[in-house]
This record gives sequence, C-alpha cells and structure tokens, in this order.
Amino acid sequence: MSRLIILARHGSVRQVNIKGQFTSIGRDPACEVHIDSLGVSRRHASIHWTGDRFVLTDLASFNGTFVNDDRVESHALKNGDAITMGDCRLRFLYSSQALPSEDALRLVTQVNGLEDLHAARERSEWVSFFRRGKTTSGQGGAFARYR
Repeated sequence: MSRLIILARHGSVRQVNIKGQFTSIGRDPACEVHIDSLGVSRRHASIHWTGDRFVLTDLASFNGTFVNDDRVESHALKNGDAITMGDCRLRFLYSSQALPSEDALRLVTQVNGLEDLHAARERSEWVSFFRRGKTTSGQGGAFARYR
C-alpha cells in the first residue's frame, strides 16, 4: 500500500492513498491529489507505477518539485521521501502492510514508536520534522517503522 501524508502550510494534515498506475497532483480539483495552494501549479506533478517502483515526475510546474530538498524532474520514490510543492510538504509512504487510517495519521515516528498526534502537535515536533525531513533524534527518516 502506498500513500501520501500531506501537511499544508496552515497546519492541516491528511492522508491520500495512491491508487492505480497514475496519480496526478495539483491545484486543479480534477487531480487525484488536490492541493489548494497558490504555490502549487494546476497540474504540478504525477506519481506513476513503473512495475517495480513509484516515480514522481514534475509536470513543468512553475515553482518546481523537490524530493528531500533537491529539485527534481523525475525521481524514483523511496519509503519516507519528503516531497515539497510550493508551501506544502508531502511524505511518501510505501508499506507492504495496510494500516488503518487513524494509525497512518499519527504521523510522528519516535525511537519508542508512534506518538499520539495531539501530543505531537502540542510539542510541535511534527512540524519541525516535516521542515527538516528527519526525526529529532537523527535516526533516519519518518515512517522508517513502516518499511
């Protein structure tokens, strides 16, 4: 199962499951992953399955697409990759195990396991995690637990 966790600039968080061979991402409501932000192009990027991996492709977006802080035109995604589009951060998750939605949205992976989303918000660690693209302990990327 593959999914994107989307953290918008105003702090809202949501999960989108990636279904099918091709997933479009952009500001256009017709996109499978709709992101309502002026920094995101109408048809910003796509994720497609090549048969052995997921590939993120920038669709000539105005502000560009970044994976782990590097601008990319096309990039083979790995579990935990941080994707930036405009002022939104996305986290790509790929797991052979299906997780209930409420578990997947508990966002922050710590050395001791998943923390409650409300506790994480209170300490604001999850926001700094998405901005830095790594855990506060420096031991790998987020969601390393779901490989």
